[in-house]
Amino acid sequence: MIKIKKTETILIVLILIVAGIFLYNVVISIPSRNYSLGIDAIKDPESLFVNSRVILKNTGLLPLNDINIIYDNNLKYKENVNILNPGETIILSPPAGTPLNNIHVNSKEGIDMDKEFRSPMKMPGMMGS
Repeated sequence: MIKIKKTETILIVLILIVAGIFLYNVVISIPSRNYSLGIDAIKDPESLFVNSRVILKNTGLLPLNDINIIYDNNLKYKENVNILNPGETIILSPPAGTPLNNIHVNSKEGIDMDKEFRSPMKMPGMMGS
């Protein structure tokens, strides 16, 4: 019989855990729906101004067409993206004067989402904190 020491057992278990986490992340990153959109709306208040951006990523298998972005339910603050290919990410800057509370995104393929702007956590010693 093969004798396995305690340290070898711990090492094998740790390797299996790391491999399991890696495989899980690979499996969840594979697109499974035809039309899917990831949205991240960020507002980062600084001392003199507010940095803001909206990140759109097509997480589906097929392209998204005619994407409309409406800021704070006000048609005055509206943007349009003609096409977003699978896996493509774009970063938009909200129009000047936008209150930066929420956004509404819809597309020709049936995507219809609302998202609130979030503020990143400030860490002591970092810029802007």
